[in-house]
Amino acid sequence: MTEPGTELFEAIRRDHRAGDRLPRSLAARHGVARATVKEAISAVLPLPHPLPVDEEGLDQARQFLDALLEEDQAKAPEERRSAFELYEELDRRTDGLPVSYRWVWEYITDRRSQQHADIGSPVPHERTWAGNVPSDMPEFVTDLITCAVRHLTELKIEGTLPAADGVELGMVSFGTARARIDQALWEFALVGRRAGLSYARLSAFTGVPEEDLAQQVERYDRLMTS
Repeated sequence: MTEPGTELFEAIRRDHRAGDRLPRSLAARHGVARATVKEAISAVLPLPHPLPVDEEGLDQARQFLDALLEEDQAKAPEERRSAFELYEELDRRTDGLPVSYRWVWEYITDRRSQQHADIGSPVPHERTWAGNVPSDMPEFVTDLITCAVRHLTELKIEGTLPAADGVELGMVSFGTARARIDQALWEFALVGRRAGLSYARLSAFTGVPEEDLAQQVERYDRLMTS
């Protein structure tokens, strides 16, 4: 997979926003495969956090998000957009203001908390993080991530090692780390399901196809509870 965030990706997205919508045309213009073009124009690329302060850009983002939140406030709760969807809308309509997904998430969470306080309707306990997370889940997920990181940081392949042995060592280490990360992801997905989130919403968060995500999470749940 091409590394996202490169000058190539930015150039493809810029031409796409300017009106060149066909992957075939963009691929020919930039001398890349159509798969690379599709990856570039579909990737959601939150910028690193924290970012250099750009007060003008932040003020624009606040005004735009406030307008979107005002629109959502008139809708039924189940029809309101998530922070992720609002971030995508902000990025799409403003040609990529210099704000990270985390900044958008924190701003929206704070504003919605104020809205709930203003109308005297706190989020029901069953929809909160505390209402859906088993007491030992955070520690368990931390252990999974720590284990994954350990497998990667301890991976050292000497140049004199036979190539086949190096491949085996590397793939087993990466495979084990990936399995631990996947397990942590399924734990979070189960919290989302308990909180009433659909697999479609969870799929949007992760980029994992909805059907695949549902099968993997439910298989994991059966394994852990049987």
